[in-house]
Amino acid sequence: MFKKIILVNFLVCFTLLLNLPSVLAADETMGKTLPFILKNENFAFHERTDALIIDAGKEVNGSELSISDFDVHVTATRKVDPNYVAYDGPREVIDVYTSHVNDTGNPSDTGRYIIIDFPDNGYGDGGATNDGGFTFDSAYTITYKGAEIDFVDGSSILPEGFTQTGVVSPVLDKFKYSNHNGLDYSYFYNEDAEEPLPLVVFFHGGGQGNDIYTPIRFSNGGTVWANPENQAKYPSHVLAPRNATTPAAMHNVKAVIDKMIADGKVDPNRVYITGFSMGGGSTWTFLQTFPDFAAAAAPLCPAGGPGSVDNASAVAYLPIWTFVDEGDFLFNSVVNNDRIYGPYLNDSMLTILPENRLDSPPYNGHVFDGHAVWLPVYNEYVHPERGMLIDWLFSKSKIRGISDVEVNTVSGVAPTLPETVVVDVNYNSTGVVSQERAVVWNAIDPQSYGNDGPGVFKIEGTIEGSVEKAVATVTVEYRNRIADLKETVAGLDIVHGNKNALMVKLNKAEEFLSDTKHDKSAQAVKMLNNFIGQVNNFVKPGKLTEEQATDMIEAGKETIRNITN
Repeated sequence: MFKKIILVNFLVCFTLLLNLPSVLAADETMGKTLPFILKNENFAFHERTDALIIDAGKEVNGSELSISDFDVHVTATRKVDPNYVAYDGPREVIDVYTSHVNDTGNPSDTGRYIIIDFPDNGYGDGGATNDGGFTFDSAYTITYKGAEIDFVDGSSILPEGFTQTGVVSPVLDKFKYSNHNGLDYSYFYNEDAEEPLPLVVFFHGGGQGNDIYTPIRFSNGGTVWANPENQAKYPSHVLAPRNATTPAAMHNVKAVIDKMIADGKVDPNRVYITGFSMGGGSTWTFLQTFPDFAAAAAPLCPAGGPGSVDNASAVAYLPIWTFVDEGDFLFNSVVNNDRIYGPYLNDSMLTILPENRLDSPPYNGHVFDGHAVWLPVYNEYVHPERGMLIDWLFSKSKIRGISDVEVNTVSGVAPTLPETVVVDVNYNSTGVVSQERAVVWNAIDPQSYGNDGPGVFKIEGTIEGSVEKAVATVTVEYRNRIADLKETVAGLDIVHGNKNALMVKLNKAEEFLSDTKHDKSAQAVKMLNNFIGQVNNFVKPGKLTEEQATDMIEAGKETIRNITN
């Protein structure tokens, strides 16, 4: 009876083991909630939710996925007022694909991530992350209508649902938000910087600052400078104040900049001021309040100008580049300001665009409203001589020139460098002034001016009040030291034979060099090398001290360098 029970239990266990793979496979097909994130993109016109990225946990067979498998719904509420619903409706799905990368733009036949792609362009379709001067919190819902999703390993899953776990906006995520004395502002720091960098101060347009988040989300006027491709060309920081329009507000803006300078972040000679519409007016308000501070300014379709001849004269030598579109409602105002105050501005240009067109994706030739000159200017417009605005801005500095420093020394002697250099500084009211400024030079490696050095080398120095460096070119002279060596040997306290052996080599070298009919420099060098070898041999038995030998060897090497140069 006992054996029979054992046999029955064995058969039951064996049957369960045979069916275990199918049981586990059945578990794989059971419902599961998959996490996803929003991928936002900061386009020229405004930030949009560009895609959803679902993490399937393991590699999915992407060929069986279809656009028709997914319905997507979004509810957008204002960050500062969650009770205000700005949009509650569907999003159009234009593509579904798998990817090995937790990002968009890398489709593959299989992949752990399922990308649900939305249109890059649109208005009123739920894609915008902001509108009416407010930024949204967007809550997405995914409804899956397809068959089981197959994994590459042969298992499958029928998702019960999807959970939104985060939002990624590659450039905007690098901005931080703060407040100074009632002034809200956002800012971007290039975290790779080891020295002070230029700063772009961006003033947003009217109606785009109802919360602290929107000024850098409506258009990329604040964030374009922080784009990776622009940071690669022009490493810099960005400051975007909110609703700064009055002189009092500008004092707060200046205080924030001063703190950045004091913290070693910002180069005080390379602060650039720009903005559009109301922000173009704010650009002029900043210049009126602190006329001698900026290195360059770019007011775009500005709702304002110098306001007086005195204000214009205070920035008479500041590089200013103004833009407006022919169809802008502010066109006449901008042109009149240029006509009235332009004669007082010695480094100013007004560029009039015929239309505000963007040719690059996602706009593909779309022409925007006449007041939107900032879209082409910050992103695509190329002047035939100046290039893009970003190129022009970053070419400007209040430091216009630093005098060349040239110093001569002889081998083995540290060069004497000047304590000051002449710096050409641009003052916005008067123009360029040459000034003597203190300089602290970097330490010099003695090998640089030794016998084995390069002969000519450069050394940098830190100038008072300037990030730009002074550069000194040091030229090292290598002398014929045979006469010095003969005098030294004659004064040595060694036996006559040893002294004579050294003197003979020096005399022969001198004789070879004095032959004007034949080039016997090689023989002279050989003889000097023999001299150096003999000096070395005299050290070990104590005929010469280490110090005596070193001095004579270096003099011999200098003479060889003089000959071979």
